[in-house]
Amino acid sequence: MQAKSKERSRKNVWKMFDQISPKYDLLNHLLSFGADIHWRKKLIQYLPKNPDIRLLDLATGTADQLITIVKKAKQVKSALGIDLSQEMIRLGQRKIIDKPYTHQITLTEGDATDISLGNESVDCVTMSFGIRNVENTEKCLSECMRVLTPRGRLLILEFSIPKNRLIKGCHLFYLRYVLPTIGGLISRQKEAYRYLNETIETFPSGDAFCDLMKKAGFVRVKAHPMTLGVTTLYVGEKVPCKSAF
Repeated sequence: MQAKSKERSRKNVWKMFDQISPKYDLLNHLLSFGADIHWRKKLIQYLPKNPDIRLLDLATGTADQLITIVKKAKQVKSALGIDLSQEMIRLGQRKIIDKPYTHQITLTEGDATDISLGNESVDCVTMSFGIRNVENTEKCLSECMRVLTPRGRLLILEFSIPKNRLIKGCHLFYLRYVLPTIGGLISRQKEAYRYLNETIETFPSGDAFCDLMKKAGFVRVKAHPMTLGVTTLYVGEKVPCKSAF
């Protein structure tokens, strides 16, 4: 019953994000002690270096990751962000109005497990703190593989559980007791931050998630833990097409 309950919560998680959207950015910065800004900037170092990159950001939320990318990475020509939460997209659109990068970013509602793009249509797919919320992780990774061009890159930033026992214990205490309390007080949606804790604890991280990426066909897969392992950046590439000669 518990597994089914979590499955249902993932299926309708976009409704929860609609509800917490007004305080989402504030709580991200507050509950991570500002580290989320550093994590998003760190992802940029792993973008492909080739010029005129077409980028897709899944579970884009209020577009924090996309905005960080287009402001810092000059090789990005166009960036599409999709999210199931209409309210998150609406807030993201307000953030990019009349900015120098407005013409580069497009935000729209969309499903990370059923991407409305053609095969091999983007050079890089990013996803920050969203993969653990999708209903079908394997299908999401398969869709990422489908829309990426040969040698295209997948970058997934996600919360993880530290391996060090002492750090892990402190982190779990924070996730289980501190985070839901503070998040609930500010957003008035305590259950949303209980959900956050549950998904972080149950989602496969480290080698387990790397194995899922490899199973989906990605190569040169690596996990880069950050901030004592509370967050991990996963990097994988789509194998180039074999020459017919």
